[in-house]
Amino acid sequence: MFTKLIAVDDQKIGTVHFHAFVIKIQDDEVGFAIFMDELPTPLLYFYRDSIDSITFKIDNDQFLAIVKNSKFTSEVRKELYKEFEFFLRTMEERATAYLFKNAAIKYITNSRDIIRYKNYYISAGTKTFEQE
Repeated sequence: MFTKLIAVDDQKIGTVHFHAFVIKIQDDEVGFAIFMDELPTPLLYFYRDSIDSITFKIDNDQFLAIVKNSKFTSEVRKELYKEFEFFLRTMEERATAYLFKNAAIKYITNSRDIIRYKNYYISAGTKTFEQE
């Protein structure tokens, strides 16, 4: 379903290596995605949901795997999450500049989702996350 077209950037944060790509989604639709390590599907990706609107989708299972497998203390997790959020914001800006110049974009960094994911990761509170 996802074909990596152009590598845009990458960054290792903690033990996870994140890779940003311009991707091809089905039917030649172009999007922007962030992959973890060498996984074949993205942690999150941006795609056109209408002619002038861009939204995102997050793979909750991958995110939950990060939360469950992290061995870092809460303080270290706070710092790692800051690094991830900075990388994510930078990639959103690049996606806008490269692909989605004239579209209305729903940014994950401006959504409630980012706060929820941050809280899950820092507190490692997976029980609530699994129930949603």
